[in-house]
Amino acid sequence: MKIEWARYIPETSRDEMTAEALALAFDASTDLGKRAVIDAIVATMNSIGNPLERIWIEDANGKRRTYKVEEALALLGNQANFRYLWAIPESERRNSKSRWLTAVTIDNIAVNSATLFFALPRGSAKEFVPHVTLLRLLAQADVVPQYGFGYMREYGSPDYPAVGYAYKSGIRAIEPADWVRLSALSNDRAGVAAEHPDRYRHARRLILDVFPMNVLSDVHLQQKLGDASFKDWILQKTGLDSLTRIGPRCSAWFVPATRTASVAAQLKDFGLTIATVPRRVH
Repeated sequence: MKIEWARYIPETSRDEMTAEALALAFDASTDLGKRAVIDAIVATMNSIGNPLERIWIEDANGKRRTYKVEEALALLGNQANFRYLWAIPESERRNSKSRWLTAVTIDNIAVNSATLFFALPRGSAKEFVPHVTLLRLLAQADVVPQYGFGYMREYGSPDYPAVGYAYKSGIRAIEPADWVRLSALSNDRAGVAAEHPDRYRHARRLILDVFPMNVLSDVHLQQKLGDASFKDWILQKTGLDSLTRIGPRCSAWFVPATRTASVAAQLKDFGLTIATVPRRVH
């Protein structure tokens, strides 16, 4: 599909469009500014014919500037911390951030976590394929999220299309910091499976909800739901093809949008989900 420049799309048309989005949570030890992360973003954007042109960075002192990709890589290599990063693809050239349709952003402001968000218009590529591409490339570079979810939502009349906007506005009133803390940070206490098998087996890690795409850690999959592991439960309920190994410590669980609510209801009975109010996105 030919990539359209977003600034030429009328607001009325934009309001009727749907995004496929992916939100990933990482712990504080993960360096999302290293070259491998930017290379993964560049390769993913190239795969959908929407090459990366610029990178906008807000540094640790709040200074904001837009760089060419190589300039940004040099800067990040010499800079321990940054607050926000926005990857600007060709389709968003000279477009206001609040009107972006395709977005790759990194929120690095929290003390104990970081998030990466990727969204593009539904129909511009096969469903969630670019998102899996990005996830695989990150995993190959040993940049592995602790948790994540992929979902669809209308663009509507947005604030910036990042995790806070896309999630709080679209599904339920929960702060991004809350879902990162509640669904990701519990993994820190589990350690490495081979080194701490008992602790790992009994570690408890919640998920926010059930989405069309769910990025799960080994801690998620090996925790017990009754007499079965979560992994075995998934394979029984949604089939062998629904669970895909992405890389070390990371798998993707795909659930048809028509079944997410019913599957979530079953997991709620096990106390595994955080969400408590009705969903408004798929």
